[in-house]
Amino acid sequence: MHDPVTDLVVALFSQPGVALWLAAAILAFAIYLIASSSWLEQGPLVRALIERCNLLSSSGGPTGFARQFAALDQRFASSSSPPALVRGWKAYRALLAVAEDGGLAAAFPAAEVFEPLDEPARTLEWWANILVAVGLMVTFLGIVAALSETSLAIAASGGATGGAEHALLGLLAIAATKFWTSIAGVLSSILLRLVARHRRRRIEALQADLFQTLDSSVNFAPPERVMFDQLTVLRRIESLLAGSVRLAS
Repeated sequence: MHDPVTDLVVALFSQPGVALWLAAAILAFAIYLIASSSWLEQGPLVRALIERCNLLSSSGGPTGFARQFAALDQRFASSSSPPALVRGWKAYRALLAVAEDGGLAAAFPAAEVFEPLDEPARTLEWWANILVAVGLMVTFLGIVAALSETSLAIAASGGATGGAEHALLGLLAIAATKFWTSIAGVLSSILLRLVARHRRRRIEALQADLFQTLDSSVNFAPPERVMFDQLTVLRRIESLLAGSVRLAS
């Protein structure tokens, strides 16, 4: 007799074809993850990035961007937008300032402010690691069940050669089928990583277009340039004050 946990494992994996069914379930779950991620994460993000790029492109450059900023801000910060895009826009908007020509100026490029938008790809990569671990765990559980059944068979045969050989053959036959779950886990991981890589490239291309369009819609004013302009103004004020003191004396 075994402990209750081992008995449960043996009862489960003693059923014919259970390992193949579990392997099929792992592959089916990987396909479900790809489909659901495409519907819930990848698709909305791609559509949002394309829409934002089109809005910025049609705004008419820095002047139009400043004039339509209220409407653009409302669209970018909409609750229907992907959360990562909303957070990035809020951080970018906080750094914008009004320039002398009435346009908007940014101290940093958009790519340095927005957080990575590849959450759909990272989600699939996380699940790729999990499915490999699941496949291996099921395989090990199957091996535990096979070894437990074999030890019981050998003990029941009283150590007879024929009984031991029969038990070992059963062990090999049972354990061999359990490796299908590991194979399914590895195949699922490869599939998820390939899809994740394709999606990351797609998102990176779209966000690069968005960042480039944003940078072309504002005046770039890095902190160093602002400090230099302030220093120039201070020197002019100092010169004017010095001239006023000479005239007064």
